[in-house]
Amino acid sequence: MFVTLAVLAILFIYHLALGVPFLEALGTAGAAAVAVFLSWAIGREIDPVHDWSAFISLPFTFAAFLLYGPPALATLFFILLLGRLINGSTGLQATPIDAALITILGAVLFTGGTLIALPFSAAAFGLVGILHVPAPAGRKYGWYAFISLALFIVMFIFFYPQHYYFPGFSIYTGIAALALAILTIVLVLRAGKGQVSGDNSDEALDTRRIRLAQVVLALFMVADFYLKGSIALVMLYPALFAYPGTAAYNLIRRP
Repeated sequence: MFVTLAVLAILFIYHLALGVPFLEALGTAGAAAVAVFLSWAIGREIDPVHDWSAFISLPFTFAAFLLYGPPALATLFFILLLGRLINGSTGLQATPIDAALITILGAVLFTGGTLIALPFSAAAFGLVGILHVPAPAGRKYGWYAFISLALFIVMFIFFYPQHYYFPGFSIYTGIAALALAILTIVLVLRAGKGQVSGDNSDEALDTRRIRLAQVVLALFMVADFYLKGSIALVMLYPALFAYPGTAAYNLIRRP
């Protein structure tokens, strides 16, 4: 994407001009480019019908990167994969490789303190299998859900940090959670009403799956607010900006 490459080039040249070492400048610029790309990509997953709505969040994501530094890129990539799984934006069913990638990434995030990743992957597999894919094709999603949930239980028993502290909601995360809930309602009511086909298929995406993705991704972030406190706002800002960006586009666009 042109915007991603532009961010990479601008920050790379800027840091080199400041005398930052080559690899450090490249790493910082690369992280910024990935953050901007993930904000755009998550925006596309929660509003795949409108091409331009995902671009609104990009300047805010770029500004937040300059203020706060790199977000939690692995968690954001997991959110992106979760959205693609639920709304079926590829137009194809998830393969065992897709399921393994989501489950393994969820396990890695668990070790880093994102305890909700595996339960959310299990829930996503289960919802897709039960609600949206006819049997017998949907049965494999049941197995994917079982594996994710079983792995979570095993890791929780053997690797759960006994002294892990849950900050709960602060005034900041509480406001963010409320705002996210309102924005999700706007998206559910306004976005996803058009016809759009999958990336690799001519079949139109299911509006119910698009709305389900909007809700599940928002719930994931709200749960992360509770588990990690205000630091989650800094770590997830590319995904957070995707919601007001796409919601604002759908509010101001002409029907």
